[in-house]
Amino acid sequence: MNKGKLTLALLSMVSLLTLASCGDPLEENTDGYVMTITSPSGSTIHYTTDDLFSQYKGNATGVAKFYEAVVEVVIRNEMNQPENAGQLADIMDQADNRVDGVKETAQSNADANKSKYKDELEALFQSYNVADEAELKDYFAYDLMKTKVQDNFYDDNKQEMLLGSTDYDGYLDTKLPYHVRHILVKVSDSSTDIYDGAITEQEARNVSSVIKRLAIRQNDETFGDIAREASEDEGSAANFGDLGIMSKSTGYVNEFKLGVYAYDALYNQNLGVVENADKLAVPADAATFLNNLGLGEIPYQAALKLEETADITKDVNGDKVNNGDSKYYPRNIYFNKFFNKHNVSIITPTNTDGSANLAYEAMTGFQAVAELGGQKALVDEDGKVILAVRAGTGSGTSGYQGLHFIVVERSALVETSTSGVTLEDYYTTEIPGTSTFPKDISDKELITYVNFMKTTTKIYKERSETITNEIKGFDSMLQARIFEKLSAAQGVTFVDADLEAAITNYIDVQRTSNAFSEQLNYEENWDTFIRYLEYQEWQRGRLIAETCAENFQNADLALEYQAGGVCYVK
Repeated sequence: MNKGKLTLALLSMVSLLTLASCGDPLEENTDGYVMTITSPSGSTIHYTTDDLFSQYKGNATGVAKFYEAVVEVVIRNEMNQPENAGQLADIMDQADNRVDGVKETAQSNADANKSKYKDELEALFQSYNVADEAELKDYFAYDLMKTKVQDNFYDDNKQEMLLGSTDYDGYLDTKLPYHVRHILVKVSDSSTDIYDGAITEQEARNVSSVIKRLAIRQNDETFGDIAREASEDEGSAANFGDLGIMSKSTGYVNEFKLGVYAYDALYNQNLGVVENADKLAVPADAATFLNNLGLGEIPYQAALKLEETADITKDVNGDKVNNGDSKYYPRNIYFNKFFNKHNVSIITPTNTDGSANLAYEAMTGFQAVAELGGQKALVDEDGKVILAVRAGTGSGTSGYQGLHFIVVERSALVETSTSGVTLEDYYTTEIPGTSTFPKDISDKELITYVNFMKTTTKIYKERSETITNEIKGFDSMLQARIFEKLSAAQGVTFVDADLEAAITNYIDVQRTSNAFSEQLNYEENWDTFIRYLEYQEWQRGRLIAETCAENFQNADLALEYQAGGVCYVK
């Protein structure tokens, strides 16, 4: 398609600020001056467009203004292509409607303030930094053009934005999307209470109940069934525990997001995951610490102990133990030792002393897991490992504290699943029932993010839109990418080579700066997480011995609770 050739010549600073708008061209006198000024000494100084231009192209602020102006030229030129005539007409209609909306607002303000409509309209013009109605319409029109060009670019380059190319890192490799589900069980202890956290009787029962249901799976109930009934994250519970897409940009707490990353990068032995683990870029010091710490293990018997001791706060004689110090309540001893851990763990079919328990191993929810070297662990109905982590943020109604039971529905490191679904297909934006929806060789629809749960077409469309928005929004330098591609298509050339070099350098610097900031933030999150885990491990050296829970009800006779005993408090 021939887009013509657009030449960007030397422009003055003033003309750049109104470039491609409806303003009139600058006027010059016969000597080529566009501006004169009287100096403090009284002499007259003349400025040409070149003089003004040169003052701005040599500094970052000026180049940024030039860049934005040139982008505007390219976008307006794109929307004026014959094939976009229908879209442009629609844009101008929408711009008219927005102008009418501003005028209605002005009238409403005038009525409310007992003021003049003209004054209110003028105030609104000023808020948009325009002089009149025509400029306001042009302002809205350009805003709509930018959105339309971006939408068109996505439609034309969807594959590249998803997968990348030789000179472009796409969404999948840049953001590493994970599809995750969870069950949240809230607890009332603080995140700073590592060895001495206190939970209520009901909270102990809630934790135990969820783990027991996941292990027993009575009547073939699924992870989603349990999440819907038991999860205290109401939003995801309504969707059977589905949290949607977790990417490197998702603001989840470190224990959750980095815990999942740590599991895949350091503990998961799946060959496909191991091959791609470097994509997560876990800092070397974090990897060393977490490898030394190891994957946490929560024995199934600990969940049963929570339930058995949930209501025990006094000894068999009805007397307080250690002056009623709640740290010594059996449920809190078991909670702190086995559940109050902010590093990622699995749940194993073992006793609290680590020994095997054949009865637990025979339960439906426990399976030998290949990615854990054949170790038995709690899994969902599809054999996916259930990860557990203690996490939270804030306090009271402004936050939460609790335990997350997490299933990674699809890891970003698994390029092709065992069922043959590639990442590209998994994050399709197509809708089930259409001819373009991914299918296997027998023409059966694949299971993707869109349809991993059987639901309505409306929900499928919403999930498709989620992926579309993820891909559209992942690149902080998308405007520059669009500019580069459209410039090439439109045959843009610069008369001033220095300006061209400055704009190219400006784009490169912005890309590098953004990438550096994102990487720095990522590494700082890891650093914060590891420092917290170091503090946790130091605090866990003060854990109350499990024997104190076992002998709590007989504290008046047990040696452990006598003077000099491990459970004795003066």
